[in-house]
Amino acid sequence: VIKKNMNRIRYCYQRELTKMPSLGGKVVVKFVVAKDGSVNKASTHSSTLGSKVVEDCINRTFLEFDFPEPTGGGIVIVKYPFLFQAG
Repeated sequence: VIKKNMNRIRYCYQRELTKMPSLGGKVVVKFVVAKDGSVNKASTHSSTLGSKVVEDCINRTFLEFDFPEPTGGGIVIVKYPFLFQAG
């Protein structure tokens, strides 16, 4: 699901990269996959990027993702890293 939506994540970064050409760092997103596969919470777990705009955009994007329903019917908490480097 994340790989399929990677262009949307990249867009959050690239939009700010035009304003800040040296922007780069690691963002770890923590998100919760609900019983139905929807993401009901996404937040920045840690970041060295230094751009709340990019972090907030990524978190909003995660709320639109639909994952397969978790096995066993519970919720799943995931921490997923993204590394951004200026070209």
